[in-house]
Amino acid sequence: MGARLQYAKVIDREAFIMQGGHVHPALENKVVLHEDPGPAGAFLVLRAWTDDHGSFTERWELQGAGGGLVYKSTPRELHLATETHVERLQDEVADLKFEYASDDYQCVFFLDENEVARVQFPVETTGTGAE
Repeated sequence: MGARLQYAKVIDREAFIMQGGHVHPALENKVVLHEDPGPAGAFLVLRAWTDDHGSFTERWELQGAGGGLVYKSTPRELHLATETHVERLQDEVADLKFEYASDDYQCVFFLDENEVARVQFPVETTGTGAE
């Protein structure tokens, strides 16, 4: 298994749409809470796998400070047909309760139960981190 994570973003769905609805390098990771603690607005976990061919099982999980589990995705079987194939994936999570806002949450990606990548993202309350 040699698949590589080409990109990964954890972003508020509304912010993603307002920023053009496509992945680009300046797209910032961010999940938005309407109150702290409380449920987050809908957000997306976007990623792309490349550089291998064959089948593997992908899953991801969200972790808080200290590695505490916040959410675990359902495993997904993937098949990359060629070494140049890019598998772009998108999952939406809605109404997930976060116990606190912080900038040190992580999305951890696994292939065949081996951790292969981590992406840090902030969870902010409405009005914080405004441009």
